[in-house]
Amino acid sequence: MPLSTLLLFGLCAGGLLIAVAGLRWLQMDVVLRERIEGQALVGVGQAGGRRRNLRVPRALLARGKDLAEIEKGLRRAGYLQPRAIEVFVWLRMAAALGVAVLTFVSVRLASPSGMKAFFCALAAFGLTWIAAKYALQMRAKARERVLLIEFPFLLDLMLMMLESGVSLDQVFRAIARDERATVPSHAHMMGMLVDDLDRGQDYQIAFERWAARVDVQGARELSSLFRQSMFQGMELVPALREFIREFSQRRVMRAKEAIGTITVRMVILMLIFFMPALFIVLAGPPVAAILDTLSGTAGGS
Repeated sequence: MPLSTLLLFGLCAGGLLIAVAGLRWLQMDVVLRERIEGQALVGVGQAGGRRRNLRVPRALLARGKDLAEIEKGLRRAGYLQPRAIEVFVWLRMAAALGVAVLTFVSVRLASPSGMKAFFCALAAFGLTWIAAKYALQMRAKARERVLLIEFPFLLDLMLMMLESGVSLDQVFRAIARDERATVPSHAHMMGMLVDDLDRGQDYQIAFERWAARVDVQGARELSSLFRQSMFQGMELVPALREFIREFSQRRVMRAKEAIGTITVRMVILMLIFFMPALFIVLAGPPVAAILDTLSGTAGGS
């Protein structure tokens, strides 16, 4: 292996590591500065009006439907920082460049053709750039599954605490403080809701922000129940009990729909994989006998 190739590979790898570390340090510096200035507001839709310390090149920024999908994916995945989109773009670009450099070096070592290595690196860059978005969507779906699993336990905890005479505000604080082992994801979200309230946030806005952070089926309806209870005098315990009953019914209906979908998939798999083998077993001997008869008849004549 030529020394120049090894040196080029080492320089590329070192430069990539330095770039990634520099981006991480810049991000930590921005977060620390915002906390010191009292501007570290973690939420949804507050990126406007902020000064961006590390601007993303305009050519790399997503637009239109792609931008909306990335924003939704970051929100559903739990990345709620105002600069989450910029960080995602920088990380995706760093990963794509890293994979492209590694592909170029690997192909260049295996083949002397520089054009082949260039096109392979270009293809690897594009595939990594696309795969980053799918990885974000997979992360969002995984977080959504966790939140949906914990959501019934969260409702039961709230109902139990409210029936014992605890106020709604104390319910939020108790879940955020004491239920991290039972509902860890929702306890973190409740902690962010409590932080918003402690900073003097209006209850309506705080509930809307909490529902946007959770972003699962039933969160916005539960937020509406909280607002109606606090500002319209509605009794929360009966309404929450009825909401839990309806939510359980919806879960059962979704489970039945999932079972029906699985049944259809199993039938399709059986048709694809079992039916050809069954046809071979049933029709193989008669076809072989007919062919032997025809061959014998042809030989006798």
